[in-house]
Amino acid sequence: MSPTPAANDSPLSVRGVLILTWVLLAGLTLGGWLVGSTLVGLSILVGGLVANLSFLLLKRDLERILAGPLGAAKLAYFVRYYARLAAIAILLFVLIRQGAVHVYGLLVGLSTVVLAITAASLQAARRVYLNTREA
Repeated sequence: MSPTPAANDSPLSVRGVLILTWVLLAGLTLGGWLVGSTLVGLSILVGGLVANLSFLLLKRDLERILAGPLGAAKLAYFVRYYARLAAIAILLFVLIRQGAVHVYGLLVGLSTVVLAITAASLQAARRVYLNTREA
């Protein structure tokens, strides 16, 4: 039987997902510029930055709430979470309303975190499946 990997070695580690989100963002942005236009590439970049930075802030907030007492921290967490969500909604509304971004490019960029989590989950499921077949 093989030893259990450390949490950071797991394909589902937050660190691994973060690395994958930035790699995906770089690849998708480059692909958008090459296949589409400068506006498409820039829109993918903007959407990816919004999604990745929001994911980083969510990670930081969850680490803070889990490190201390939960009572007052929960309220502060939810206030920050909804304030961030409202700020993102306003930012996206303004960008789309003014035509500063390509909507489909923006959606692709916003999907980088979801794509990275999906890819990491599929990789983890594959490892589990292959390990159970070997046993």
